[in-house]
Amino acid sequence: MSKDSLMVKQVSFVIVVRRIRLLGIAITVGIIAIYGMGLLVVNNNVKENFGIVNLITLILLILSVPLTLFLNKLLLKKVNMSNFQDTFFSAHIIPFAVLDFAALFCITTNLFVNGNILYASIAVIISVAGMILNFPKEEYFEILKLKTDLS
Repeated sequence: MSKDSLMVKQVSFVIVVRRIRLLGIAITVGIIAIYGMGLLVVNNNVKENFGIVNLITLILLILSVPLTLFLNKLLLKKVNMSNFQDTFFSAHIIPFAVLDFAALFCITTNLFVNGNILYASIAVIISVAGMILNFPKEEYFEILKLKTDLS
């Protein structure tokens, strides 16, 4: 592989990383916006004997964070220098979608269906932390280079 093509691939890689980060930030802002809107109606919706559903949604969200990290790691194994634009993108977007679903399910259940500000607040913190943990790292290009050199 020539030096110029490696540089072109690295620039393409940085662009893909920035697109993924931008999408991750947009998803995170959406999660926070839903939480903010939910705070406006939380006092109006309290159902008795519904607390177990609130707890289950929070537990599902908590479990989704290690699941998304595992999924990300698993999908990154398929990335190589020739397919990194699509595969690297998918390796991050699929975990983002899983985490976004779990976060929104938990937040909407805890604010819009049955008011529980504590669980919803914990859900936002876990969601933002999970999104940050799943953000792509530009240093992965070096790993990708080594992976290509070894093959």
